[in-house]
Amino acid sequence: MTPDNRGSSRRGVLKALGAGTVLAGLGGTAVVGGRDGRAVGGEDVGAVSGADRVQQAESVHTVETLTTGPPTNPDRPADFYYQPTGLAVEPGDMIRFEFVTPDHNVVSYHPAFGMRRRVPLDVAPVSSPLLGYRPDSIPGEMVDPPGEGGEEPTGAATGTPTATVSPGANAGETGTETGTPTDEGEGPEPDHWLLALAEPGVYDFLCSPHEVYGMAMRVVVGDETDAAFETADPEALPEPRVGPAGLARVTLTDPALAPETVVDEGTVEWSALAVNQGDGGTATETPGTETGTAGTETGTPGGATETGTETGG
Repeated sequence: MTPDNRGSSRRGVLKALGAGTVLAGLGGTAVVGGRDGRAVGGEDVGAVSGADRVQQAESVHTVETLTTGPPTNPDRPADFYYQPTGLAVEPGDMIRFEFVTPDHNVVSYHPAFGMRRRVPLDVAPVSSPLLGYRPDSIPGEMVDPPGEGGEEPTGAATGTPTATVSPGANAGETGTETGTPTDEGEGPEPDHWLLALAEPGVYDFLCSPHEVYGMAMRVVVGDETDAAFETADPEALPEPRVGPAGLARVTLTDPALAPETVVDEGTVEWSALAVNQGDGGTATETPGTETGTAGTETGTPGGATETGTETGG
């Protein structure tokens, strides 16, 4: 990857993280300190300064959480996905998850959550809260969510985002970060969550409400592309809940997300996956799709902690 497609400069890192950011080191990962100053796993991070971690972060890469329609697969009501779905970063780079559409989270496949490990050995589990719009950007008298019941969002849409900064386009150095209104107070603003991965290797993540509909992604850190769990055959994966559930089995075994491909491309868009190009209708027979409705998956924390949020920043 060249510096141009690896995200923003160190100055952009400082701007993207914001003042007062506190980070916790968790066995090869770092997450932003939450409202209660505690990290995933209960590690106290109140005394940890974000300055050292910021100095180590060469780039910030933006990943959006999106819900769009019509669906590319008839077995889901809409497409729920991370954009990009595959991302290559350098050790210590920051990933900024922008919750452009609400009701999503970021969870690692880890034994601590009842799942077979799909991150490098000795790397601790991470889980964001369930996030969406920043609470302080939602009026206290609002009843229906933005876009429903006649309450139209003016900044962040519930379908396609109105403002986009592609990963690698120096997010944080412009006034139109992904999904964020250019004028303060203009409408609901997406919340965000920051994650740094220090240990080289392959990391797979899921959105617990929408994993069954295929919402999963892969991050490759550095040039280490070997992973014991890697397979191109969904049927070779462990059965859910130990293995990925539903259409996530298809997402994570798509050829476009092969670790070597992710490293070569730098980013892999959701539309690049073979299952989303009109020939993936038969992939719905994978285990776990019978759960039927989003949010019924069990075994992942799905936002039980408040670690990783930086609301109002």
